[in-house]
Amino acid sequence: MNEGFPLRKLPPGAIIDVWTIDLDRPLSPGSNLDDILSIEERNRADRYLFPRDASRFRLCRAMLRLGLARYLEKAPEKIALTANSYGKPSVAERSALNFNVSHSGGLGAIAFTTAGEVGIDVEAIRCNVEAVEIASAHFTRREAAMIAAAATPAEQASVFLRLWTRKEAVLKAAGCGLLGGLDGVDVSQEPLSPVTLRGATDESAESCWRVQDLEPIDGFAGAVAAPAGNWLVLQRPVRFEDAVRGSIGGICGAA
Repeated sequence: MNEGFPLRKLPPGAIIDVWTIDLDRPLSPGSNLDDILSIEERNRADRYLFPRDASRFRLCRAMLRLGLARYLEKAPEKIALTANSYGKPSVAERSALNFNVSHSGGLGAIAFTTAGEVGIDVEAIRCNVEAVEIASAHFTRREAAMIAAAATPAEQASVFLRLWTRKEAVLKAAGCGLLGGLDGVDVSQEPLSPVTLRGATDESAESCWRVQDLEPIDGFAGAVAAPAGNWLVLQRPVRFEDAVRGSIGGICGAA
């Protein structure tokens, strides 16, 4: 039994299902990620210079496909993905299911929802980031002032990464990513307050978003964003083996 998972059906509109994944956790003997991935994903993994980075990418994409398989009730390797002009991926077939993926170091995070377009970002907390300099050049004035007001460089870095993940989540939800401009959205307000992306050129990016902070694991900051509304985040760590049993097993009848 895989009791940590919801029923195998599309998540209700009030839920954003967030999976966190330890990308450095050893897999069970015989696990073959390439059987789940597309040819394009396997080729992307092969282009990584370092084996650890390739392994992390393979696992994160395999977990995405297993999650989609659970919700769409299809074999993970048969799910076709597409991307918009900015590179944001989505399910190629018409579906109410939206998703977004982020990974940093050994942590992966995937958001699944029917609440609308969704964006997620996780970042490893680093104390040597040039927080004040980057914020002064690329953030809004209010955000830059918040970071500069922090008492120590470590606290400045913490505030910076909190705001950075919120911005990334909103920009990814809007479908434009960092090309939308870091100063085009102000996320200095209290979490859960609606935010608007300024200077947007497409209909989705002009709408109002809500962003919520995540606490993935120690040493990481994170945030998820979706259209403004009363949605809730259901966050849980998910192992590859559990995802296999919950997705492939229920669909294909495997043990």
